[in-house]
Formats: sequence, C-alpha cells, structure tokens
Amino acid sequence: MLHDIREALRGHLAHEDLSVYNAAQRAAYVALIIALVVMVASGLVIWKPVQLHWLGMLMGDYEGARLLHFFAMAAIAFIVVVHVLMVILVPRTFPTMFTGRFRRPS
Repeated sequence: MLHDIREALRGHLAHEDLSVYNAAQRAAYVALIIALVVMVASGLVIWKPVQLHWLGMLMGDYEGARLLHFFAMAAIAFIVVVHVLMVILVPRTFPTMFTGRFRRPS
C-alpha cells in the first residue's frame, strides 16, 4: 500500500488496467468516506449545538466541531483536486471516472 501511495505522489503510478483500483485509490476513497461522515456529523453539531451537545462533546465542543468541519472540507477539496489532476495527467481515465463503466479495448 505504501509503495502505491509513494508512486502516486511521484506521478509514476501505473494505470494499465482501469478496472482494478490500486492501494492509493482505495486509500483515497476510504479517506473520502471518512471525511464525508465527519463533515456531516460536525455540520450537524454546528447547526444544532444545543440539541446535539453530546455529539459536540465528542468533537471538543462547538469549536472542535468547527475545526473538524474545516479539515474535513479541506480533505474533500484535496481529493477533488487530485482527481482533476489525474484526469489531466491520464486523460483516458475520464470516461471511466465519469460513467463508472470500464470499456475494454477491442
């Protein structure tokens, strides 16, 4: 896994088979899911701090929820930027990313 992430950061990650996610892609998608859950939970605490006081206490009260919300949004924005860069660097991945279907070359 660390090898794939290191190669992705260097821009040398192979994209021969678009039907298989590598470890770097899997880590990014897991991070995205976690960031979205944190984003929703912290957003609810910011929106209804009195009603969701118990959840806010888990996040370090209202200020902690605000910080978590900010960092989760930054993580989501980073993942979006990386996806856009990957489309620029490997344009043949765009149809697969857009449709979710992989077309095998004939």
